[in-house]
Amino acid sequence: MQIRRFEAKDIQEALRQVKEALGPEAIILSTQKVRRPPLPYRPGGGTQVEVVAAIDPPQTPSSPAGVPAPPSSRFTPFEPKLSAGTGGDSCLQAILSSSLSPEFLRRLAGDFKNLRREKQGRIDGEAFQGILRWKVMEAVEVLESDLHEKKISAFVGPTGVGKTTTLAKVAAQFLMRFNKKIALITLDTYRIGAIEQLKTYARILRLPFEIAADTETLKEVIDRHQDRDLLLIDTAGRNPHRRDQLEEMKGILNADPRIENHLVLSATTKDADLAAIVQQFSVLPIRSYVFTKIDETEECTSLFNQMLRFKRPLSYLTNGQKVPEDIELATKSRVASLVLNSMKWN
Repeated sequence: MQIRRFEAKDIQEALRQVKEALGPEAIILSTQKVRRPPLPYRPGGGTQVEVVAAIDPPQTPSSPAGVPAPPSSRFTPFEPKLSAGTGGDSCLQAILSSSLSPEFLRRLAGDFKNLRREKQGRIDGEAFQGILRWKVMEAVEVLESDLHEKKISAFVGPTGVGKTTTLAKVAAQFLMRFNKKIALITLDTYRIGAIEQLKTYARILRLPFEIAADTETLKEVIDRHQDRDLLLIDTAGRNPHRRDQLEEMKGILNADPRIENHLVLSATTKDADLAAIVQQFSVLPIRSYVFTKIDETEECTSLFNQMLRFKRPLSYLTNGQKVPEDIELATKSRVASLVLNSMKWN
């Protein structure tokens, strides 16, 4: 991996330097503001933006069109490491006693039974893990989009799941990797802090920023930015048990039939609560799921369970607060790794 450091007067200029030097596939490792002393070309010193970026050798397969692929190399794939005492029976027990949905476990049990019959009962742990990985990848769907299509994407969900930060990460990735024309819109007029947070991101990225409190205003804002490739809409966190709030949001988001709603969910939420949230937010047409905070839990089976229950694709996974780097494109292999890493192997 080639790693380089860049300095510029603002984030936009720094990202331009990264793209010119390392290309659109560069990975942003860190960003920070630094104070520099006076120099002949910088009288009086000043604050600079420092960006550390890297580029991998070009053997990594390209991501689906239209979706920015954050640095997957930062995540360790699941590799079964079985101790001498970890055999097929203990692995089977770990899988069947997990919090995976009963329906999925029943299907797995049938596959395991067939495998045992074929192998005459002699099965090691890696075989069971291999079947689990394969069945998870077979069951999940990930979202693939067309880079050449203009999009209007709204991020919806309960409070505290990271909608605004996720939106900023997506905006930065599309701007840096694909040089797309983007505008940021917020419908969250309930919290001053939310408006200021997104406004700050828009200022850093030098993107247009708009506030829309109702359907008519949102229509006007969308019309005003018809030249943009991507409109990203932030929404207020909603209590999933308040049907009136969800209906109000639905009414506003009906401003344009092109709006695609992406439901943002936290990996730290309990399975039963996640199911209730997804069920209640189904009053909106949900295009995909975004799972956040996967770095804050060792148990991600509940996220997989929701994908099985409600048959929606997954678009993104996030694993931290850093913008823009702590986000990754969802892949079937990554979901399978999360599920396998959730098992309590002996």
